[in-house]
Amino acid sequence: MVDLSLQVGIRGKLLCIVNSLRQWWSLPVDYGWNVAYARSQRALRVTRVFIGIWCWLYGVAAAIALTIPALADGSLGNWPLWVTVVSTAPLGLAWVLGGWPSWQLSIAFVLYADVLLAAVLLTTDEPSMVLPMAALFTVMGSYVVGFHGPKLLTAHYMFALVTTAALYVSALMDGPEQRLQTNLYLVMLILVMFSAPLICHAFLLMLRRDATGAFYDPLTGMQNRRGFDAAIGNLEFRSGSLASLTAVVIDIDNFKAVNDRYGHEHGDSVIRLTANRILEVFPAPAVTVRLGGEEFAVVCVGGLDSMIERSELLRIRLCDNTDRSPLTASLGIAEAAVGTRVIEADINDLLSRADKAMYQAKGLGGNRVAQYVDDSLECRPVDERK
Repeated sequence: MVDLSLQVGIRGKLLCIVNSLRQWWSLPVDYGWNVAYARSQRALRVTRVFIGIWCWLYGVAAAIALTIPALADGSLGNWPLWVTVVSTAPLGLAWVLGGWPSWQLSIAFVLYADVLLAAVLLTTDEPSMVLPMAALFTVMGSYVVGFHGPKLLTAHYMFALVTTAALYVSALMDGPEQRLQTNLYLVMLILVMFSAPLICHAFLLMLRRDATGAFYDPLTGMQNRRGFDAAIGNLEFRSGSLASLTAVVIDIDNFKAVNDRYGHEHGDSVIRLTANRILEVFPAPAVTVRLGGEEFAVVCVGGLDSMIERSELLRIRLCDNTDRSPLTASLGIAEAAVGTRVIEADINDLLSRADKAMYQAKGLGGNRVAQYVDDSLECRPVDERK
């Protein structure tokens, strides 16, 4: 009976571990969100500089290795070392001076670093000497942990493990008298390569889960103001120091009357319905946010005429007579050239202008779209024939 209980307990724990691994493997990881979050915390610029410095240090290490006969005079030549020296200089400069890479370029960067390091390690005639250098895979592992997900992390460490295993076998065959030292190197490598990065990865996933909850409105699933600020920093601007942005502020008319008549539960459903219709009319890459209560906002790069047309479409969609409690909304639009270096202050000013236009539309009776133009308000009247 005791053995049966023990077996059931062990089986339950194994099942729990398998389920945890399955959940970990299927975790959705948004590379763009990770980059936006780092940018919102003013960490992206510093990270780029550090990565650029790391690239240059790789090049310096390869240049030093070229002066060491045991490392430079491999049977397959020293071409991996030369490739490292030549390529890391411009690559580091691109990281320091350029923008953050796209998802595809980030994957290519990981592939480049892993393959080049493996080529350097496996083409030497002194495998026992370079075996400890396999710890350099941990540097790229740290980058993958920070910006990518479980699948790429697994691929990176499987590649590192295979490379290290091949190097270990070569070291044993090359110097059997140094077997104890080689085994010591292997144990140290396992500790360095897998312990800290995997622990950091687990904690970062938990922090990301909490941060995601802090960035989204639980009622509608739209971004809250904090998530909105992070997303604005990730907009794809055209080249130059200024970008033309258009903002729309949406406020449900007489929402208090809806709550008073139908109750707060129905009021919540109205808020969710409004959010869904906003997302339908303004899909990504438009940035949408619930500012609070019954007020929402949308920000897009350029396209003022298109935003005016879509705002009219949204006004019509919101005023649906088939709804249990048909509602209307007042919408305010503003356009401005926003400085990419002082984007937060300019975005707040842009939203303030759109908010003034929204209140102008509300003051004219609601169910209208108003546009803020040069410190004056141009009201676009509702077309009752639509």
